[in-house]
Amino acid sequence: MSASLAPVWGKEPLLFFLLGVVLSTCSPLEPSMAKLGCWFVEEAGRGGSVMPSTLSQRRALLLLPPPGRRMEEALLQSELPPEVEHGLAFQLLDPSGTLWSGRDSSATPLWLGEDPSDTDSISCEINAYAPQEAHVPWAAGLVGQKGCPRSLEKGKWFIATVQHSEAGYGVSSILNEEESWNQNAAASGVTTATAVLSVFTRTPQLQSRLGQDVLIDCGFSGPAVPFSVEWRLQFRGAGRVVLAYDGAAQRISVAEEGAELFLDPGSSNVSLRLTNVGVRHEGTYICTVYLPHLHAQQAMELKVVEPPTVTIRPTPLSVAPSAHAELACEISSYYPPGVSVSWKRRSPIESPQDPFLETWESGHRQSPNGTYSFTSFARLGAVQPKDHGASYSCHVSHVGLGEAGLKKSVKLSVAGSSGPSFEDAIGFFLLAFVLFGALRQFFKHAFGGKDTTKSEKLE
Repeated sequence: MSASLAPVWGKEPLLFFLLGVVLSTCSPLEPSMAKLGCWFVEEAGRGGSVMPSTLSQRRALLLLPPPGRRMEEALLQSELPPEVEHGLAFQLLDPSGTLWSGRDSSATPLWLGEDPSDTDSISCEINAYAPQEAHVPWAAGLVGQKGCPRSLEKGKWFIATVQHSEAGYGVSSILNEEESWNQNAAASGVTTATAVLSVFTRTPQLQSRLGQDVLIDCGFSGPAVPFSVEWRLQFRGAGRVVLAYDGAAQRISVAEEGAELFLDPGSSNVSLRLTNVGVRHEGTYICTVYLPHLHAQQAMELKVVEPPTVTIRPTPLSVAPSAHAELACEISSYYPPGVSVSWKRRSPIESPQDPFLETWESGHRQSPNGTYSFTSFARLGAVQPKDHGASYSCHVSHVGLGEAGLKKSVKLSVAGSSGPSFEDAIGFFLLAFVLFGALRQFFKHAFGGKDTTKSEKLE
């Protein structure tokens, strides 16, 4: 029975147990020993039923020495809090340094984040794990390959999943219990296990606009044996395989249009590149790496956000006195569908009455590319000359617009409420200049080519 990889927490926040993350420097621990409070989660049956009925969770502790180091279990016993049961403190040996930022002594855990005291964004779960053959076609041929990692009958198996949303890192490691050195090690209550296969991501949460290219990070560390990769997309209860690599046949078995796998020889990078992202690409991407009899995965969330285009009409807004006007604010080509609109008026002379008789909205329309559009309307009350110059605006709020949102405005012009504008004055001047020239030519021809202006001066 394979345990679930998804974190399971108590319903009440006060019951949530997290010992915290520290870099311990006190004896007997080695410097830079990382410590993280976890849950040990397992399925519990009821009345002998084969089907699981509940999930039980017990407090656990993850002890992570620097890469290449191992502490004696008896020395770690003093670090165990009383809440952790015997055997649920795990010393995780990470020879590859996947859970750290490297293999040297100055490395720090990648899931620690910039502030070691901030543990609210860290989740840790440990489950029992049962090695088994993969049942997907692109991994079925791995079992017949040479180089099966470790003896499957040697020790117990576990899987540890650590997520830190703020640090932008997540890792799932399959652990194989080491044989105890002696009776003191067995009595210490510390389980020492080695990370055999670790799958990690540095992009647990991503956001993209339409038409952009996105790189979803996924890598792994494990023994030098053939492996297969599966990228699956889950969205609102439905799922599909976006890309699959068959390690036994060394070929791509499934690939959607625009999906590309980073698979360099000798590299552990199995990231997914998506070109020309659309609404259909939104969802949870699960990167699964298969070894013979083992597999681990990481889930990454991709959100598609496209801000709306906003226009207001009519522009310009010219209304006769005592007449009514109707404004329309068109909000188009946005995603996701959540959007709100509010109408406001600004005027040098404020009126105690509501300037809008009513506001209403059209139904949401979805275009072939998955984006949405709708129109918000506002009907003005009877316009008065004093309303001339008032500004009417529609304010649009959407996740793609940030906290400020977007505003579009139009000024009201009441007919007959003001003199000519500057533009009108320039037009009148040009018209008068043209008329003057035309009249001068007319009089010149009418009086036989004489300059009437000079004749009047001589008289």
